[in-house]
Amino acid sequence: MTDKVEKYQEMMDLFRLYFNFSKRFYGEEVKFSQLTPQQGRTLMYIQAHPGMIQRELADNFHLRNASVTNMLKNLERDGYIQRKQDEKSARIKRIYITQLGDQLIPLLKELNQQVRNN
Repeated sequence: MTDKVEKYQEMMDLFRLYFNFSKRFYGEEVKFSQLTPQQGRTLMYIQAHPGMIQRELADNFHLRNASVTNMLKNLERDGYIQRKQDEKSARIKRIYITQLGDQLIPLLKELNQQVRNN
């Protein structure tokens, strides 16, 4: 029984460490950009997966489709992403990072690395 309790405690410690890291990283990110933490994570994900669809983002981040829609509208409005119609289906919009969004990615990655090193 002690073994299960110890494993549970170890798992909870790892979760705390992860959440503290995320909070520090995305707190720093917000200071240097006009993005929310979720927008920063989303930009990095879109850059790594160009041409993805909105449903993939919702599934990856465990968000409601309406939340993703609003976030993407704001990112598109601010010039960080663009949505293009799929060549095979008029109902599908593929998401791509813009040049402005690409310019922000190195800063986000650098902040991520700085927080990991602290």
